[in-house]
Amino acid sequence: MGVSERRKFKATNRFSRTVLSSRTVVINGIRLAWIVVLVWGELGIYFWSLSSCKWPEMAGWRRGKPTHVLLISDPQVRHPGAIETSWANLGQFLYESNLKRSWHVTRRLNPHAVFFLGDMLSGGKYVRSEAEYKAYWRKFQAIFQPDASFLQYYLPGNNDVGMGVSHSSPKNVRLYYSSVVGPFNSQVVIRDHVFICLDAPSLVDEDYQRSASGVGYEKWTPIPGGPVEFVKSASVAGRPIILLSHIPLARPDTATCGPLREKGSIRRGVGHGYQNTLGKQTTSFLLKTLRPSVVFSGDNRDYCEYHHPVDVPDREAKEAAVPIREVTVKSFSMSNHIRRPGFQLLSLVDPTPTGKSILDAPCVLPDASSVYSSLYFPLAVITLIFLFIFNTRRSRRLRNLVVPPISLSPRSDAGAHTPLHPGPDVWSPYTPPMPVSPRSALPPSLRTPNAMAGPTMRAASRPATPLASPLLGPPVFHYQVHEEEEEDAMYPTQYAIQRNGHTGGGEDWPARGDEPAPSSYFLPAPSYFLPAPGANAKSPGVQGWTWSWTFVFRGRRRRMTASVPSWSSFRELAEQLAPGADADMLLRRRGPAWSTMMDALGILCPSLCFWIACALWMF
Repeated sequence: MGVSERRKFKATNRFSRTVLSSRTVVINGIRLAWIVVLVWGELGIYFWSLSSCKWPEMAGWRRGKPTHVLLISDPQVRHPGAIETSWANLGQFLYESNLKRSWHVTRRLNPHAVFFLGDMLSGGKYVRSEAEYKAYWRKFQAIFQPDASFLQYYLPGNNDVGMGVSHSSPKNVRLYYSSVVGPFNSQVVIRDHVFICLDAPSLVDEDYQRSASGVGYEKWTPIPGGPVEFVKSASVAGRPIILLSHIPLARPDTATCGPLREKGSIRRGVGHGYQNTLGKQTTSFLLKTLRPSVVFSGDNRDYCEYHHPVDVPDREAKEAAVPIREVTVKSFSMSNHIRRPGFQLLSLVDPTPTGKSILDAPCVLPDASSVYSSLYFPLAVITLIFLFIFNTRRSRRLRNLVVPPISLSPRSDAGAHTPLHPGPDVWSPYTPPMPVSPRSALPPSLRTPNAMAGPTMRAASRPATPLASPLLGPPVFHYQVHEEEEEDAMYPTQYAIQRNGHTGGGEDWPARGDEPAPSSYFLPAPSYFLPAPGANAKSPGVQGWTWSWTFVFRGRRRRMTASVPSWSSFRELAEQLAPGADADMLLRRRGPAWSTMMDALGILCPSLCFWIACALWMF
């Protein structure tokens, strides 16, 4: 590589570094990075979290395509009228948008049936009228939109219908639920498997009444239409049973929930309107009566897996009995108790006496709160620090930049006035905007182009093309006014030169004296100032792709032309998005801190608009 090539290579690298470190490239690059991060945080992370979530299947299943059942617990849709402050409005907006995105991604798994395991509403037990309950339920359906491709079934939760003495009118709320949502206890058959949908809150209330009477479930007279009567009258006909309950079954306090639980375990606990587990006698009654193959419950928000021992009198039969597995499904909504929400997938095939026909697997959703706390907030801090360092370095470069004084009318060595050759003084965008007057008086020929030698009170300019200027074109001739000629007030003599270089009467303009002016002195018509539509301004005659549409509007013919944008147009757009000269002026006047704040606002506005568009798209 020769010396000239090395110099050229160094100059190219220096130019590339200058362009890449310019404010336009840096600010627009940060904007693009923020949009990419928002796409990932608002949509991409949801699809990525479920990319490994698959319907469970066994290699030995050869009994047709499995039926897929989706189990969702604790959606906890908030009451539409429970807003008090603007921050609560923002929190509810984020909460509901997270529910919609989670449901939008989950339903892409294409289930055949969906069971909601209670607590669809977070404040249904406080509703005072049926109309209010209907409006509340419409909001739930607006988020979890029903689909004709699969069936949806609902179990009542303690927040849907209340429990115990949670409020003054629990019976009315139960009437609202039954008229708006559906029955409390139900039996659903899917793929020859019986789903027992149990009203757990009513079972707790009936258990308290039974316990107060001092009798067991064998001698207890069930409440008509209650859960105990439903369990005793369930028709299973030897088919596998899947028990669904909002409240988990009883277990020892020392029982663990397996490795998939985030923290703690399920323990007994009773409070105002809630109970952590069913009673021990109630649990034994359900397991003995139904003999379910598997139990699914909710209410606890976190995942838990526990195997209930089978209570049989015979010791040998007890040792041979298989424990009944219970899975507490994760909450589908965000909660303070868990980091990542989730749901449960269930696959069914036709049951056989020897083979297994039920398989289930948990799936987890992304941690929406960590997206804001662990992604957006740190990135915002890094952006501010980077902008401050960048503006500080730019401020130092601007202070070190020395610009010579501006001269609007420099003189040559000979002392002649040379306005078209300014000499060494060069204007720069970094020049401070201070008015500078010419160093000497301009001659009359420059102040009044094409004016007469004598003084005049008329306007100094004449209607002419730029090529008619005395600085750019051939010499302009002066017209001698004869005393006997009468001057036209509407067209004075100093305006007599037309745009095409000819007089209005069609005669040639006279030269000095009475001699006719040579034809070579007349200026040609500047027809090339405005190029034809579709012509390339840089290279006349080269046509690019254009599309034109001519139409008549308000009595005038008009034309619209569209063409392929060029690289220069993109550069102009980038300069408009981040004006360098104005930013440099702001940096010189206000300092790096103020410039950093303005740059941050310029990055925040498009990012915020994009985030709102993503959120509203889900609605």
